[in-house]
Amino acid sequence: MMDTFEPLTETDIRQLLKKSCNVFCVVYLMPTWLLKFCLDILINPIKNIVNKSLSLGIIPRTMKAGPVKPLVKSHTMDCNILNNYRRSGFVIW
Repeated sequence: MMDTFEPLTETDIRQLLKKSCNVFCVVYLMPTWLLKFCLDILINPIKNIVNKSLSLGIIPRTMKAGPVKPLVKSHTMDCNILNNYRRSGFVIW
């Protein structure tokens, strides 16, 4: 756990989102390109959610969901054997 926390500014959030790829996944509430387009309206709520989550060390349950895709551990392994797979999770953030 962090002893001190310096809240992110609007500039910090904008820089992070500008670097984000314009991807879409079914668990995302909106595509990244749309988030970037609406950023002037959404920047304050996003900043508040991120800063509150980081300061409390709590991520809202609704933001913990993500797709899990089974991947074969090695291309030389038999893909018909279930134990040859590992889970690969993708986070929303």
